[in-house]
Amino acid sequence: MQKRIKYALVGMIIVPLFGRIALHGTGHEDEIFRFLVPMLVGGVAGFLIGLAKDRVQASLMQSRSILDAMPYGVVQCDSSGQLLFANQKICDILGCSKDELMGSHLWEFCSSDLCRSSLQASFAQLVESGASTQAVPGSFSSKAGKKSKVEIHWNDQGHFDVSLGRHAYMATIINVTSQVHSQRLLEKLSQAVEHADELIMLTDRHGIIEYVNPALERVSGYSAQELIGEKPSTLKSSAQDASVYAQLWQTIISGQTWRGTLIDRRKDGSFYPVVMSVTPILNDQSEIVAYVSVQQDMTERQELEEQLLQSQKMEALGTLVGGIAHDFNNILAAVKGHTYLASRELKDLEKSAQRLKSVDSLADQGTEMIKQLLAFARKDLLEKRVFSLNEFMRDGYRLAKSIIPENIVHDTDFCDDDLFVYGNSTQFQQVMMNLVNNACDAVVGVENPKTRCVLSRFQADDGFRKRHPDMQGDYFARISVSDNGSGIKPEQASKIFEPFFTTKGVGEGTGLGLAMVYGAVNGHGGVIEVGREEGWSTTFYIYLPLSGREADDIAIEEEAPASTVAGELLLLVDDEASLRHTMCEVLESNGYRVIEAGDGEEALQLFKSRVQDISLIITDIVMPKMGGIDFIKAVRVIDQKMPVIYITGYEGGPEQRDMLAEDFKQSRVMNKPFQISALTVAVGEMIAAS
Repeated sequence: MQKRIKYALVGMIIVPLFGRIALHGTGHEDEIFRFLVPMLVGGVAGFLIGLAKDRVQASLMQSRSILDAMPYGVVQCDSSGQLLFANQKICDILGCSKDELMGSHLWEFCSSDLCRSSLQASFAQLVESGASTQAVPGSFSSKAGKKSKVEIHWNDQGHFDVSLGRHAYMATIINVTSQVHSQRLLEKLSQAVEHADELIMLTDRHGIIEYVNPALERVSGYSAQELIGEKPSTLKSSAQDASVYAQLWQTIISGQTWRGTLIDRRKDGSFYPVVMSVTPILNDQSEIVAYVSVQQDMTERQELEEQLLQSQKMEALGTLVGGIAHDFNNILAAVKGHTYLASRELKDLEKSAQRLKSVDSLADQGTEMIKQLLAFARKDLLEKRVFSLNEFMRDGYRLAKSIIPENIVHDTDFCDDDLFVYGNSTQFQQVMMNLVNNACDAVVGVENPKTRCVLSRFQADDGFRKRHPDMQGDYFARISVSDNGSGIKPEQASKIFEPFFTTKGVGEGTGLGLAMVYGAVNGHGGVIEVGREEGWSTTFYIYLPLSGREADDIAIEEEAPASTVAGELLLLVDDEASLRHTMCEVLESNGYRVIEAGDGEEALQLFKSRVQDISLIITDIVMPKMGGIDFIKAVRVIDQKMPVIYITGYEGGPEQRDMLAEDFKQSRVMNKPFQISALTVAVGEMIAAS
């Protein structure tokens, strides 16, 4: 540019000067000026126009460079919408060069018909009215098929572009793909927080609540409106030491996350345990601007853990009871054996015989107690059948009612629906006796004592299924026993089914009643709960699964007469020496010959040596070295038809039950302690049958 100006100036000055010198003295100096002045003026004008064009071109180039550097797309089009100019950003969005875009229409790149029609309509409005239009949202598809979310802004009015020599319109195109993605992500995060089971709270840096999610509202009982603007201490309970909250705040104000357990308070005043984390939220300058708290309600988990613990305690106690019952049954069996022998020897001494009958009666009472313990431990051999609970409550319940004192008002309400259950009606009689007796004890000292028993059909609801997920079926038989006594204290509610737990005075109760009820109901596949009903202080609920069939007929077996004793040889096997010797005496007193063994190994050796002489085997099941089941398995290898009487204190595991079921044709099971006469009858029957 500088050289051009320099050469032009030289030409305008030097050429006229040389012309004047050449015509000096000729008298034509004025003519050359008349000729050169217009030429000089024209040259200057041409120079100025060229200079202006250069400046316009330079300005245009500079403007387009600026437009190319813009972070958003810029296009220029004529009144028909054909593109006259496009900057680099729109080329990047559409994946095309500037030359490829020239002459096309912007809406040709829309990825949907809606975008195309909206863009055309907004452009037509701009051309017609010259008024500005709102941003048009749309989606462009690049040459390679990549889609971009965009916003198109048309300029307020058109203008005449000197460089193009026509009327032109401009538009800016903003790529909002990342913003739309971020917005959708925020919406998803918001929905996740709203639907989360965790309890979420957001506070400002001063601890003022700004947001709580619906889960926190549901668990705490407070609405969001009630909590927003308050401090988290609204949920603070007296069950937590103040030092815990102090440590929490010291941790989070230092920029660290606090994790731990707390006990919060609901709006109704009840407490609920939570596992919580509180995290500070930092800005770009690492300054704390807010806190977020995420809590997990542990109420249900705590209840499940307590149920599991209670179940484990009951299982452990059941094992203990089973062991005690086994030993005690052996003792009782020996007692009954000795009383049987003594009564035979003292037939003529009436008083001695009477005392022995009393001892035998006491042994029977001990036997009943063991049956209850074994029922609780679920190790009994109770015979179960389908029976009508309606008939049981109408007829069998009379015994339970007989223990109710006359001063207590007792109501019953039994439904008419046929409710059949599978179980042992005798054991269930004991369940009702315990519950009714418990209700009567609870109303002692009450001004107007009342008890009530209700039988109804119960349809399981969501609450029941949540409390007892293992209970299958929709309908159950429900028995409820209520009283208007002083009620059960909250701290005692979790212990009332524990064995030996009692609130009665010394000598007034053993603490086994409700524990036996719990075991019996559980053994029938049911559950028992304790709660309250309107007008009653305490109500026990028993839920029993209904049977799919009606009541079984009870088969009455007639005792077969004992066979004639001909000195048959019996093999008697038991690890309890006193019981073994007593049974041996009893059998010998009835004319049998008996050889004894203290365990299965010893018995097997005796059997092998006298296999041809032995007529019947009587064996205990649980013994050291080799038990009765393994012993008889070895016997069956030698003699498959040898008669066997199993004597046992309680039911064993699956292997034992399978063996007894397989061996039932050649065997019989008798539960300790048994009537001695029943043993001699069983021996005679089996020898006769073989």
